Amino acid sequence: MAQPFVPVLLGTEIGAYGMARAFWEAYQVKSVAYGTFPLTPTAYSKFIEQRCDAGLLDPTRFVQVLNRDISTFGGATPLVIPCGDDYSVLLSEHKGELDARYVPICSGPGVLTELENKARFYALCERAGVPYPKTVRVDGPELPDLPFPYPVAVKPTNAALYREHPFEGQKKAFIIEDEAMLAETLRRVYASGYDEGLVIQDFIPGGDENMRVLNGYVRSDGAVSLLSLGHPILEDCAPMRIGNYAAIISYGDEQVYQTVERLLGNVKYFGYFNIDMKYDARDNSFKLLDFNPRQGRSSFFTTLSGHNLARCAVEDVIAGRREEPVHATEEVLWIGVPKSVVRRYTAEGPDKQKALNLMREGRVGTTIFGAHDNNPRRLWNMYKLWAHYIVDFKKYFGKRDLEG
Repeated sequence: MAQPFVPVLLGTEIGAYGMARAFWEAYQVKSVAYGTFPLTPTAYSKFIEQRCDAGLLDPTRFVQVLNRDISTFGGATPLVIPCGDDYSVLLSEHKGELDARYVPICSGPGVLTELENKARFYALCERAGVPYPKTVRVDGPELPDLPFPYPVAVKPTNAALYREHPFEGQKKAFIIEDEAMLAETLRRVYASGYDEGLVIQDFIPGGDENMRVLNGYVRSDGAVSLLSLGHPILEDCAPMRIGNYAAIISYGDEQVYQTVERLLGNVKYFGYFNIDMKYDARDNSFKLLDFNPRQGRSSFFTTLSGHNLARCAVEDVIAGRREEPVHATEEVLWIGVPKSVVRRYTAEGPDKQKALNLMREGRVGTTIFGAHDNNPRRLWNMYKLWAHYIVDFKKYFGKRDLEG
């Protein structure tokens, strides 16, 4: 029998591969991944067709390309799922211009602006009574008066625009030790041509052991159908990748789940989402750091734990089922780097011991390996990526001065 839907993924990076793999494992259906460039994580895959257009992020071109291709899906319902921040905003703002046969899995115009912009997101947290780090926003190089002590964390409110303005020493986020270091950082950021806001935050003490990441899905009727929590035990250490998780243990925490449901009760959201948070021992709370309006690059840990992310959208908009919400609790180890890196660089303690035990028990997996997706060119590219992580950890680990 013909498959009644086809996944149309926006993005060609690892996050898109993880979603395509979830669709393949659940339904044996091949995904179409659109992007501006044929990136290696989704190249040469048996369950992904890449379609690339250099101008895809231009709204007019985006609408043209997708509407042109509607006839290529053979009558199956195209489920459009953004797999990157830029694509999330693009789809949200222009989904009304797409052919009516497309089913975009995302909120409508305006919603993502509140959630993706860090300053507006923290205002939402304030209204919802959800913990978040004390924050000051700046829009230029002038030093502000801070109501909290150093060290502080500094992050752009518009990460995509920030990446478009590289400068010497640029990093995804900064941990600032004193006023002189803050002044120099602000000078460099705004001298680069970046002209939007930065948030300066009270730095929450602790390292990877205090981070948490949550994946979820909000149905088209507004109900939260899945919440899945992960405990990162190792983060990437390369300057522009810090904040990307390298190893995660999935588990459950009902207090965290209730906090996120309270947040989502204050905004009209639809689709996949990913939230980073950090435990603050000073007041025994998990403080929300940011909201990503799409599944994260490490979100495959949820599928590994037994809660296939692809099923969320299919059950919602194709099958129309309205089952009880799932609060995931299963433990599995997801790794985004070689096992040897996890063994060597994860901090000693109970988290590392749990990870090693999960490895021994075989309760471990990755996004890019394990689906019998064995085209030799693809495997060669992925093993080169694996080797690159070994080199980068050797080079940068110990030089970390950031929080993602």
